Amino acid sequence: MADRVTLAFIGLGWWSNMLADAAAKSKRIKIAACHSHSEVKMQAFVSRYGGMLKKTYEDVLGDSGIDGVVLTTPNSFHAPQAILAVENKKHVFVEKPMALSVADCQRMIAAARHRNVILAVGQNARRMARYRKVQELIENGAIGQIALAEANSSDDLGMRLSPQAWRRSSKESPGGPLTSFTVHHADNFNHLVGPVRRVSAFISKVGGKNETEDVISAAIEFENGALGYLGGSFVTPERNFLQIHGFEGIVLVDEGGGAYYRKKGTTELVRVFLSDPNSQREDSLAEEMDEFASCIQTNHRPEVAGQEGLAAVAVIEAILRSAESRLPVEIKTLMEHSTAQEMKEELRR
Repeated sequence: MADRVTLAFIGLGWWSNMLADAAAKSKRIKIAACHSHSEVKMQAFVSRYGGMLKKTYEDVLGDSGIDGVVLTTPNSFHAPQAILAVENKKHVFVEKPMALSVADCQRMIAAARHRNVILAVGQNARRMARYRKVQELIENGAIGQIALAEANSSDDLGMRLSPQAWRRSSKESPGGPLTSFTVHHADNFNHLVGPVRRVSAFISKVGGKNETEDVISAAIEFENGALGYLGGSFVTPERNFLQIHGFEGIVLVDEGGGAYYRKKGTTELVRVFLSDPNSQREDSLAEEMDEFASCIQTNHRPEVAGQEGLAAVAVIEAILRSAESRLPVEIKTLMEHSTAQEMKEELRR
């Protein structure tokens, strides 16, 4: 087993630097290379983190000295780039959302399984300390049986994007905040409450300047019978919270870095955890990058592997389909339809 895993970063920008900063903290990782269509970005990345400039993605995949790739490219690139990497026996860390459809996620999972390589997804919110504290409370029975979950992830990022930003596009960011923010709470819902069973949603364009939509609102039904609300905006000031109601109490997570608990029979939410939210984010990124390297070394499964990434994308796709049809969408039906379609496509090849 090699002392350090060699990684190439693909798609260079603000978030690739966040992940590279996190990777640099790990004793398991060597940043070996980078690739971008921008020579300026590559030069800046190499100056900051070291490694080699790779003119093409194929140059990265053809380098036997590179163990894995970190994909922070536009959303529509995730599936084809990940599958191509897997076919070249490179391990893959792909930023959320894993892809833009259930079918693409399923193809990524199948390819990684066939080649026996690690596929990890950057759903880092669940790793933040305040969410871990809420997970601990739930698992210890502090709130009892869960009946209701509420979550919102909003930011006016959609009003601040440059004209060249790919997040302005309805192709790359369908549903506005869905793929940038709300996908984190889709993962939290699956992780903390239980698998989502059915979604009924609305999406609206209320006046933002981008091609993509501005606001989403979805009613959620979980497999265990609990209900939920999931919302998000691309055009309003930052608000990010998750609140879960159980028979014996309530837990709340907010963007201020805190976790709160209210026990049945009491009248106040009591703070049970607080730390700097920026530090929590940095810690969560360091954890997921170090885990990715460890999984490559030991062939262990990441906490957020393909199936977890798929489950979050399924909620996002269900929201989009429900909003378009004005009808509820079953996650199981969505999964089965995508699997059947994939099999038909495979037979045609």
